[in-house]
Amino acid sequence: MPLAASLPVIAALARSGAVRRAWELFEAGGWAARTDDPAALSLMGRLLKDRARAAAGAGERAALFGAAASAYAAAHALAPAPYRAINAATARLLAGDPAGAAQGAQAVLDLLDAPTPPADTPYFLAATRAEALLLLGQPDAAGAAMRLAVAADPDGWEDRAVTLAQLREICVALGQDSTWLHPFVPPTSLHFAGHMGIASGGASETALVAAIDGLLARTYVGFAWGALAAGTDIVIAERLFAAGVELHAVLPCPPEAFAMQSVSPAGAVWLARYHAVLARVASVRVAGSSPAGVHDPLATAHAGLLAIGAARLNARRLGSCAVQLLIEDEAGGGPNTARQAALWSAGAGPQERVRITRDAAVEQLFPPEAPDPARRLVLHLAVLLDLPREIAASTDLAPLLDPVALAIAAADVPPAAVRAGPGRWDITLEDQDLALALARRLTGLTAPRPAIGLHLAIGPVLVDPASGALVGYGAEAGLAGTLAAMAPAGTALASDALAVALAAGGASTARTECYHPGEAETGGAVHLLLFDQ
Repeated sequence: MPLAASLPVIAALARSGAVRRAWELFEAGGWAARTDDPAALSLMGRLLKDRARAAAGAGERAALFGAAASAYAAAHALAPAPYRAINAATARLLAGDPAGAAQGAQAVLDLLDAPTPPADTPYFLAATRAEALLLLGQPDAAGAAMRLAVAADPDGWEDRAVTLAQLREICVALGQDSTWLHPFVPPTSLHFAGHMGIASGGASETALVAAIDGLLARTYVGFAWGALAAGTDIVIAERLFAAGVELHAVLPCPPEAFAMQSVSPAGAVWLARYHAVLARVASVRVAGSSPAGVHDPLATAHAGLLAIGAARLNARRLGSCAVQLLIEDEAGGGPNTARQAALWSAGAGPQERVRITRDAAVEQLFPPEAPDPARRLVLHLAVLLDLPREIAASTDLAPLLDPVALAIAAADVPPAAVRAGPGRWDITLEDQDLALALARRLTGLTAPRPAIGLHLAIGPVLVDPASGALVGYGAEAGLAGTLAAMAPAGTALASDALAVALAAGGASTARTECYHPGEAETGGAVHLLLFDQ
């Protein structure tokens, strides 16, 4: 029998946003019955509070906040601590009990001002004071306390995002203005793209540096995503590092191949600058990890999509905003820049367009883009039924398998896209809307309830000569199956690549929330795929 997940593991899942999975493990481990354990009660309060925020109806929301307040209060009674007391007070307010919230907030201040101060970090002690003061209707004093909290931990963005989200909830519940919170919001997430036609150290680079520094002077950027091609990309990256920005590279192919395609043809100076920048990035994401013998425009386009999605997803996670920076020339900057500009939807955030004249003729230096007919951008779906051994050995599986097979057929999935085996379907689709519609249909089945994994990737897709089915090859082709094996029955788990791509698309019928922080075999974080009603 597998060991129950520990409280620290469940808490880590909750912090990553994987609330549903955290609650599943909390209940499965028997922690909900540990009414004498203050740590278990505190985590119960946290999970109930997160569930309340996701609740659809006002009644359910209030009931869950009330239960969260009770769990925190019980934990505080067993082991007094400011964070337990303040969360109980705020949960009371959100449950519809402002008088109880104010009484609890005053008790928190009394605890913070006791002769022997409670043990916690300076940030949380100051942030707790700010929350208590806001519950008591004192936003000016709360702002002063938040300034102390920020000074104690100036780069603690995730903790601050959690604090600000709760302070905003209080402002809404009390009908108070929340604009005083704006100076404390975590920094902006930037996506950048631009043309390659500037000479290293030339007049256009000088103009570009001035434009970037001007943007950074008026916009508090803390994180950025983009490629590192010769020209504007590298100059932007260097200025971002000079401003202390955390930079994440998103490349269409592995770094050395990218250097040969998009950097070294421009000369040794750009190549040296590229390697210097690459050595400092916080992460590298590769849009197409399988090898290609050509400069593949499909990978270039997909890398832009992933960079946009990563910036937007990070802004959403931190409760801040996203900005796109585009470096254009008189003709717009080229097709790739134009494509990324079009992907930035109106609701994504501001879009900064800077015109920098080309002062280097580089087009003829770089290898021309050429599609690789063997590689496609596809959405892989793996659909699994957990068949008991005695049933799996049966000759008559139709009653169990037919509902899934009929759902696949009803979604108009081409037969060549499906490879079926006992209790398993592997589906490869270039039409992502069709793939998501199929996943939605499958998660709606009540009997049987399949587990579904989805992964978006570029890779070789060939026709199986024996069955005529499309078969994906390469390191990423099996990731959908790995995710399906992780998924509880009736749910769909998406790879981080798919979640990022969905975030880039803006409005969609499909959305994601974090399910698991992920590991090497899952290609990063794992996300629960959800569908709007």
